[in-house]
Amino acid sequence: MNLALRGMLALLMLLAAGVLHAQEGEPVSDEVVRDREFGVSARHFGLERRVEMYQWRAKDGGFERVWSESPIDSTGYAEGHENPAFPLRGRRWLAERVTLDDKPVDRSVIEQFGQWKVFRPNFSALPGNLAATFQPEGDGLGSAENPLDPQVGDLRIGWRELTLPALQGHVSLERDTWFPIAGDPIDPATLALDAMPASNGGGYAPMPVPRLALGFAALHALMLLAFSAQVSRWRGRAKSNLGDGGNPELARWIRVQGNFIEYVPLALLLLALLEIGGAPRAWLLAGGTALFVGRSLHAWGLSRHAGFSIGRFVGTGITWSVMFAGAIGALWIAMR
Repeated sequence: MNLALRGMLALLMLLAAGVLHAQEGEPVSDEVVRDREFGVSARHFGLERRVEMYQWRAKDGGFERVWSESPIDSTGYAEGHENPAFPLRGRRWLAERVTLDDKPVDRSVIEQFGQWKVFRPNFSALPGNLAATFQPEGDGLGSAENPLDPQVGDLRIGWRELTLPALQGHVSLERDTWFPIAGDPIDPATLALDAMPASNGGGYAPMPVPRLALGFAALHALMLLAFSAQVSRWRGRAKSNLGDGGNPELARWIRVQGNFIEYVPLALLLLALLEIGGAPRAWLLAGGTALFVGRSLHAWGLSRHAGFSIGRFVGTGITWSVMFAGAIGALWIAMR
């Protein structure tokens, strides 16, 4: 690979990973802090989920219904005024390592100068089981059938993101972890999922690994090796070290290998960048699986027939569809 092409690819990966930042203005990061349970993400330095439940509260010898972020103990309340268990709690995710001009910034500085701002997430990634319970309400979600007439036990959920005022230089978010609030117990399984190892060298922490894209890249690499083995096999039979030597079988396998190389690397690069950019996991699984199936069908069809074949036709259509969808998704994330 020549030096110019290598430099272009390196620049593309740096842009996708969020390493390049504006030198002045509001500090932001291309890393994503996530509330994985609701599919909500923020591109700043922290994310907070706030949960309120409509509950009974004793007042002046009677009872009233109020929204509260904390459970209200209804022990001893009159019959018909029992509060249900709080089913969902608030959480806060904060950047664990932030740098200013490549130097670590203590988290207390971020917490002191940061500003929590309410924002309305995009609920397109809301899991199906939660979509059946919650619907958009104000800037967040609500479970009440009629938001104007909530019932005891109904929930309201909202999110805030932590932003920083304009600072000279640049700030980059290097990894995130979550911290419980409102008495939320630490779940080791969740902690292991959200936290990533920090750098021991004092520089940038490792970039999040796009594991889905990595897995699909491995599968397609094995597929390419299988195609290459077929090319080598038929070269031996045709006794041709260059070209196809007039052997139709060798010619078809050379095209199977060549067509694979023409499309798959860019498709896998799109998949990796989409995963780094926070695309929904279901989309990535569907895209990677479709690409693998499409390339398998294309190879099966082309290796059997030099002309039209249903496998080649369908495989090409699937490959183009995956690349088109990936390009649209990448543009959407880039302009978000």
